[in-house]
Amino acid sequence: MKIPIIIVKLLVLGALFIISNQNLHLGVSSEREVFFDEYLGWGKTIVTQAADITGYVVKFEWLPSG
Repeated sequence: MKIPIIIVKLLVLGALFIISNQNLHLGVSSEREVFFDEYLGWGKTIVTQAADITGYVVKFEWLPSG
């Protein structure tokens, strides 16, 4: 149960960073579109990096050679 809570907290924290760094007001529709574009781009980057790390771990030689 702790893992899903940590993931949700990280997603919310990422959204807050995007809002504060871009100085966005989510009540304005044009700025809300900018937020969604930035947030989805950030999410795609996270997924891509997670896939790269998973691929590296899968290809890693775990058994000793001998």
